[in-house]
Amino acid sequence: MIKAVIDIGSNSIKMRAAFVNNNHVRVIRDETEVVRLGRGMNSSGMLSLESMKASCETVKRMTRRAEHMGAKIFIAGTMALRSAKNSDEFIEMVKNATGRLINVLSGEQEAKYSWIGAVEGLNIDGDAVMFDSGGGSTEFVLGNGMDIKKIISVPIGAVNLSEHFFYEHDKPIKHSVCENAVNFVKQELIKHNINEFIPSSKNVIGVGGGAVTMSSVKHACENFMPSKLHGSILTKRDIVRQINLYASLTLSERENVIGLPASRADVILGSACIIFGALEILRADCCVVSINGLRHGLLISDFVD
Repeated sequence: MIKAVIDIGSNSIKMRAAFVNNNHVRVIRDETEVVRLGRGMNSSGMLSLESMKASCETVKRMTRRAEHMGAKIFIAGTMALRSAKNSDEFIEMVKNATGRLINVLSGEQEAKYSWIGAVEGLNIDGDAVMFDSGGGSTEFVLGNGMDIKKIISVPIGAVNLSEHFFYEHDKPIKHSVCENAVNFVKQELIKHNINEFIPSSKNVIGVGGGAVTMSSVKHACENFMPSKLHGSILTKRDIVRQINLYASLTLSERENVIGLPASRADVILGSACIIFGALEILRADCCVVSINGLRHGLLISDFVD
């Protein structure tokens, strides 16, 4: 059976289509469009009409491509649609454009399926913590194999953190501002009891566009190819180097960093601060990067059946 999952996030909209047979997944299409559905929500609590229209068109295009493949389609909504005061308006807009309903996942559901996708294909022994840092939230899961022990969703992501601390994208960012952002992340994680997730095995898995992009920059990938980064390692030293790099550059200069897609240039510093803060709270020196997350987990689960 061909299945397709469209993931509507605060920062980007992604689709993964694959042949699925008894939990074996062969990906045939994987795409991402950065549309910033959650832009401006920090101040207004609302999705803007402009971002809703652009996002709806993206979902429509992806839906049509999946339909042409004959795929069974599942559309998932995450943090932006959980929290926006006018999310029903966007859901209705997409329904009118595609004839399909968006399934808005709870933070716990998002974390569960991200975990299922993340651990598939990684040889992780013992307890592990996964974090999935998106545009509007970061999900944490403590588990062992397919046994999930604890799930917490924290409402900080690359978009809202960047809007709060790094709004002057065309200027280099002061070191003190980066420190303030990291300290804010750490305080929020402690407030949400993420320090209770510290695994005895120290296994930490990083999922999401931020972690994959930072691995791409570390390995100087001239062509952004996430599949080659599965299982790669990001150390705290790698992350500090990249925080210092991004903070020293203007937005246009960041767009020329090898391995960094230009569409992520304005939020990558926020992603880096969240990932560094997560490793600090988890007392981990590094994380294993998984290119699989929510979409992959939904593909191999009964949630889409």
